[in-house]
Amino acid sequence: FFSSTMLCCVSGISPEEPVVSRKTGHLFEKRIIEKYIQQHGKCPVTDQELTMDDLLSVESSKTPKPRPAQASSIPGLLSLFQNEWDSLMIESYTMKQHLDTVRQELSHALYQHDAACRVIARTIKERDSYKAQLAQFQARVEQNRQEATVEADQEMQVAEEEGKIPKAVLARMGETSKSLTEKRKKRQISDSLATPEDIDRFDQLVTFTPHSAADPGVLCLSVHPKNYNQIMTGGNDGVAIIYDKEAGQISAKMSGHTKAIRRVLLHPTSDICFTAADDSTVRIWSKQESGNYGTEYIIKDHSASVRGITLNATTDYMVTASLDNCWNFYDIESASCLVSVNAAEQENPIKNGLTCAEFHPDGMILGTGTGDNSVCIWDLKSLNNVASFEGHDGLITCMKFSENGFYLATSSVDGTVKMWDLRKLTNFRTLTFDDSNPANPTHVNSVSFDLSGNYLAVAADNVKCYSVKTWNELKVIYNHTAAVMDVGWGPDAKWLASTSLDRHVKIYAAN
Repeated sequence: FFSSTMLCCVSGISPEEPVVSRKTGHLFEKRIIEKYIQQHGKCPVTDQELTMDDLLSVESSKTPKPRPAQASSIPGLLSLFQNEWDSLMIESYTMKQHLDTVRQELSHALYQHDAACRVIARTIKERDSYKAQLAQFQARVEQNRQEATVEADQEMQVAEEEGKIPKAVLARMGETSKSLTEKRKKRQISDSLATPEDIDRFDQLVTFTPHSAADPGVLCLSVHPKNYNQIMTGGNDGVAIIYDKEAGQISAKMSGHTKAIRRVLLHPTSDICFTAADDSTVRIWSKQESGNYGTEYIIKDHSASVRGITLNATTDYMVTASLDNCWNFYDIESASCLVSVNAAEQENPIKNGLTCAEFHPDGMILGTGTGDNSVCIWDLKSLNNVASFEGHDGLITCMKFSENGFYLATSSVDGTVKMWDLRKLTNFRTLTFDDSNPANPTHVNSVSFDLSGNYLAVAADNVKCYSVKTWNELKVIYNHTAAVMDVGWGPDAKWLASTSLDRHVKIYAAN
């Protein structure tokens, strides 16, 4: 039986119709727990799932509940009613305060919403205005681009008709030249530059034979101006190779020329390279997704072997030189020839072809070696031969400008290397190989300044290294078994690479 002293777990008062949960054992007023189960489906005390079937009715006595003490007299009833009235007034006041708070929050929210709508409307208006301005700007840009294209085309057409380099190209080259001149004045020699003692300790570090044995001979090389680990070579087999010095393996192989490759060149900032060959063509190669290089352009403007290729300081233009007596100026991106100069039609005509070419470091003058035993200096603005250096007794095999732009080194089949002062236009030193003789002179095939301009390497029957300041012979390297065809320095003159007719490419460094 149910005792009247037990209370409902929800209402806290003695239940009139008590029930007990079979699962939890808690006591509830039946009408209250049934409503709670309908709404929530669980026990209000333990949160366990609960159904009507889980409720067990409890028998209770029907003894009427005793009347509260406050309701047993009139003053008690009045006091009870007064307390309830006071509670009602307090609750009403609290509800009014809550209503006022809600109204204020709603008013604030409405104000924020209105402000946000105004901001959004203003932003949309500004966006539309900016879109309209952008459309107008793009239209003007496109119009200016078209006008500039037409103007450039007209200028190029006029330049082509006049046989001149377009003014826009010359202006860009001029800006680059000015910038490089200023930087060169502030340039300091690296603290890590190899010393003459380091050069004297050069010994063979690496040797490899990347080209075919059927057509022996590696004729040229190019060390990448930025990534010194890349060495490009060209051979008698008509194949060009890129060797990764750090990995110690060939990273790319380029086939396409039908005759010997005379010059190779790596672009300093783009994944492209150049080859010039005896088949009268120049090829521009670009790196593919596979990592190898494919032919981007084949230039067929020359009618004889192409012996020289050189890159302008802007890195956007190049010049090729050929035994057909012509040098051509190209836009690299389109491989279009902007101007072609025939040295045979000059005031002092060249008859036996151009054998090499080299841009001055500032990029505004060009040097070409000739089969007439002379060196020609060309002004790119006028395209005139502004100076000629005479003195060699054989065709010019190679020419290189010093880093400061003051000196020019030329090599010849007469077995000599001549140094020229560009400021005085005079020959101030001649290096002669001791084993050369008039009957069978040693051919000097290549010369190369290091980037600092402190050292000069010479390729002939062997490799010789000189100090430019004192012109002392620092090192003679006899590792090749045939004529050395080309040489190239690594960074800070820390190493030197050479190619030879013995098929070998060798790298030397201080042991």
